[in-house]
Amino acid sequence: MKHHFTYGADISSLASLEELGATFKDKDGTTKDLFVLLKDAGFTSIRLRLFVDPYSLDGEPYGGGTNDLARTLSLAKRANAHGFPVVLNFHYSDFWADPGKQIVPKAWQQMHFDELLGQINNYTLEVLQAFRAENINISHIQIGNEVTNGMLWPDGRLYETEEYVRHMAGYIDKRWAPYTNIDIKENEAGEGYFTLGCFLNAGINAARKIYPESKIIIHLDRGGDQALYQEFFTNIHPLLLDFDVIGLSYYPYWHGSFSDLTENVRYLQANYKEEIMIMETSYAYAGEDGDKPFVVTNTKTPVPDGFPPYTKDGQAAYLTMLFKKVRALEIAGLYYWEPAWIVVPGDSWATAAGRAYINESDKEDGNEWGNQALFDQTGAPLPALYAYLNYLKE
Repeated sequence: MKHHFTYGADISSLASLEELGATFKDKDGTTKDLFVLLKDAGFTSIRLRLFVDPYSLDGEPYGGGTNDLARTLSLAKRANAHGFPVVLNFHYSDFWADPGKQIVPKAWQQMHFDELLGQINNYTLEVLQAFRAENINISHIQIGNEVTNGMLWPDGRLYETEEYVRHMAGYIDKRWAPYTNIDIKENEAGEGYFTLGCFLNAGINAARKIYPESKIIIHLDRGGDQALYQEFFTNIHPLLLDFDVIGLSYYPYWHGSFSDLTENVRYLQANYKEEIMIMETSYAYAGEDGDKPFVVTNTKTPVPDGFPPYTKDGQAAYLTMLFKKVRALEIAGLYYWEPAWIVVPGDSWATAAGRAYINESDKEDGNEWGNQALFDQTGAPLPALYAYLNYLKE
């Protein structure tokens, strides 16, 4: 590719999988470290999520990789040792944070807005100081995960009332003006953008102090929804201190066609100076695992129009199509989400304690991503693992 491009993988579940016996192989059947396999397949960056305290009050892990600071730091060291810079993804929650849930960490839940603002700053500083002490190469820092509807609900949730925004502004005027970059009297965003902007700025400010060389990412889902991105960034962009990357999630099951993606990226490029990166994508190579339908691709998630079938070759074809689109749009980076999350006995996207924390106790445990991986259930590589190298040869 002629333009600057990063091809990355989010492998946040790796340590948990390895503890349960998962191994991975090259195309000759030789077992190798996952980082070696990814390097050999053309990946150039590793993305890692970070939960605040992914354990119940009784000490039961929440699952989903149980990505606390110690585990994330250990994975970052391994990534750097293999030549990969790291994208550190702050969830600012004890477990999964996404557009449907942004739950305040247990230890922060009695804090008022002004206290939360300080806690975001202090927590971000402490985490990044731990990474700096280990000389970890962090290329990008993601402040929040898929913050489409805000973060740290309810205080940082979008679409609150104007009265609520003015109430919160009272705290900020007195104590947290350095993190706002907002003239209270001039602010017209309302509906929660003001408070969300303050939360994001607290994280940005801390990141700039410890890792000034790292690029800051603001990440949303629904990468094909141009109207959403226009509304969000029209309101939030003037409120932020500064950042470097607009990050998108793009899963064609839910986020639209390539035409939709193109429309959104072209809009963002025309209106903002920040780079565009796709922080999450994946595609299925099968619809079932033999015993039970996968959650992501079942009868409720048919193959989207214009995309390949859910087969091994179809998965590789999807990535090839996406690489071509990325090059045409001059997108700065693309990350495959959890390419190594194969089905391993004892592993789960969430334990009972984890499901209770996110109020999703009605869901089943187990792996709901195995058919999105770039390895089959024996740990052998699928054709899509090498799709990027094959694409570069075209």
